[in-house]
Amino acid sequence: VDLHFRDGDLRYKISHSWLCLQSADLKRLKIPWQQWADEGRLTLVDDVEIGPELIANYIFEKMKLYDIKGVAVDGYRYALLSRALKEIGFDKEHKNLYLVRPSDIMKIVPVIDSIFVNQCFVWGDNPLLRWATNNTKLIASGKKQGTDTGNFYYGKIEGKSRKTDPFMAAVHSTIIEDWLDEPTSSYNDIPVITI
Repeated sequence: VDLHFRDGDLRYKISHSWLCLQSADLKRLKIPWQQWADEGRLTLVDDVEIGPELIANYIFEKMKLYDIKGVAVDGYRYALLSRALKEIGFDKEHKNLYLVRPSDIMKIVPVIDSIFVNQCFVWGDNPLLRWATNNTKLIASGKKQGTDTGNFYYGKIEGKSRKTDPFMAAVHSTIIEDWLDEPTSSYNDIPVITI
């Protein structure tokens, strides 16, 4: 889950992830996941999958702190999450749930590139989000098939033991950032590290 805030050109991120302790991939992960869990960046789930209610409950708790305008979710996860999200007030009917399509990602790639180049992502010292971002690469759409479209999408550099989900959550939240209101104030005294 990625909470996305915007103030001018700056995009502030609060990222949280879950890790299944019964996952077959767990042995391959060369990350300090226990430390990240102790730091509150990661929730450990002693199960074979992350239940949709865990994600919905996290969003619901954040709704007590922030005015969450909408949720963006990819088609793969939508089928799993739609009922739990509806229970906390996010669905297509209320027009506050956005189903992200690959074409949406292709359109936002130049924006995300610009945000990175201009160092406008602010997420503090978050090694988990950095790890996922550093496993992400741009892939030209259709290039393998000899029909390069000029569009790009994100893929994994190393597909088995490295994940990109936290970065893709950041991509999805950036896609719907135009749903955000213009900020009425800014907080210059919050200590942050830009990466």
